[in-house]
Amino acid sequence: MASVLRTELALVGADPDRVAELVTVGRALLRRAELDDDLGRRRAATPSPQGADQLLARELPSVGEELDGAPVPIDYGTSAELTVTAASLGAALARHSRSGRTLTSVEDVRRLSGGFSKEMVMATAAYTDGSRERFVVRKVAPGRRADGLRAEYDVLRSTFRNGCPVPEPWWYDAEILGAPAIATSAVAGVPAGDPNGWLVPPSATVLASVARAVAGQHRVGVEAIDTAPLPPLVSVDDRREALAERRGVLEGLWADGDDAWAPVFHLVLEWLEATVADQADAPVLVHGDFGPHNFLLEGEELSGVLDWERSHIGLAVEDLAYLRPTLDDESWSKFLREYVAAGGLEPSGDALAWYIVWQDFWRAVSAYRMRNIFLQRPEQVLYGISGLLLAPRFLTRAALSVSSMHSSGAVKC
Repeated sequence: MASVLRTELALVGADPDRVAELVTVGRALLRRAELDDDLGRRRAATPSPQGADQLLARELPSVGEELDGAPVPIDYGTSAELTVTAASLGAALARHSRSGRTLTSVEDVRRLSGGFSKEMVMATAAYTDGSRERFVVRKVAPGRRADGLRAEYDVLRSTFRNGCPVPEPWWYDAEILGAPAIATSAVAGVPAGDPNGWLVPPSATVLASVARAVAGQHRVGVEAIDTAPLPPLVSVDDRREALAERRGVLEGLWADGDDAWAPVFHLVLEWLEATVADQADAPVLVHGDFGPHNFLLEGEELSGVLDWERSHIGLAVEDLAYLRPTLDDESWSKFLREYVAAGGLEPSGDALAWYIVWQDFWRAVSAYRMRNIFLQRPEQVLYGISGLLLAPRFLTRAALSVSSMHSSGAVKC
């Protein structure tokens, strides 16, 4: 772990704020690792915890006030070598010519942050007629699964044709960059948030813009979607299969004897399994990762919704449940009012509660898988941040939600 942190420190340069931020991240990573190493002793001391609070204190104790409350940065990963170059991008653009224009060069190639499963770069294409345009390439990262990217491209094409605020899809290519990749236009705007939430509390205008966009997305006819990256999540059987898949991931990770946090995962998973309801809502196109970390804002308007790799046919409440924890009650009421005015249907309280837990649980399991990768091969600090810092946050939030609903009697089993 120390080696990858030293590499990142060398790459962030002399910026004192970035150095201090990385030092804080490093301390939090080391502290979480120490706490996990001490888990056996805590389990022996408290073999039968009473309630979620005591269980969390045993399995996922705080890493410290200063570190627990700190935003978790995700714009690291520069220790992984960039495999896309100006030359390889030029060859790809030459193969997929746009509007008959002749490419002269590819310039300003730079990495985009935040990609766990994809290597993401932005660059500028220059043409013989003097025009220039920025574009983004999402390429399957080394060692990651290659399936799903073609389906993500197909969903982008459908949403773009239906007027949704998404990047214009340019092309998909399975091999010219050495792995499957898609290219899109670069959308103007600045990020609205990160995995910690909104960078700035959203105004009523921003909320209305987001509400109109997701209501429009939910009106895209599902018959227009030939394929999607993830399986459908519409029926009760679909939800049970999704829960079984998550259980299988966890059991595979625990097979080597490291079952850190397992009782907390079981608490949440068993509640989700016991409270699955047979929703009767009409199926829609679901983004699946509908949070401010995937929004671009241009002024007060939503200019782009990014990263469709979790998109699928499902229920509208899924996207709403993903967004709900990022908003306070007042902002949520404003958003929901605008969503309904734009044609969306207000979700039931029970459905929203179930899917809020599901979304946190899904992310916790995915991030926990990165913990396993990082502990075996501590080569990318982004995996450590995800597995040792973000996974506990998602899992703790899910467990506390379940505990709260047990106490209040909501969503009865």
